[in-house]
Amino acid sequence: MSNDNVSAPKAANQNGGARGRAAKAAEGIGDNPVALLAGGIALGVVIGMLLPRTAKERELLDPVGRQLADRATATASAVKQAGKQEIESLLPGRDATKERATALFGNLLDAAKGAGQKA
Repeated sequence: MSNDNVSAPKAANQNGGARGRAAKAAEGIGDNPVALLAGGIALGVVIGMLLPRTAKERELLDPVGRQLADRATATASAVKQAGKQEIESLLPGRDATKERATALFGNLLDAAKGAGQKA
């Protein structure tokens, strides 16, 4: 028995198995066109990222990029200001805190005086 005789049927069987798997994959792609579309979009994005930008693309897209960046910065600033205002509205102001502390201290002094007079 030589290895050539044994390996030939194995190779034919492997090729048939590969063809069967390829046929199943092709059927699966046909059954799920959304996955095919998503894969095509992803492939297009990767190819687009690998290709160099042309001067015309820069000319047309740079202003759009700047506008998007400016809008994002303005939105972030507005959110930050709104957050600060909300926090400030929840926390008591310095004057109100000072008045409360003074009133509390005065009440403590009055209570101490009252307790001293009763003793």
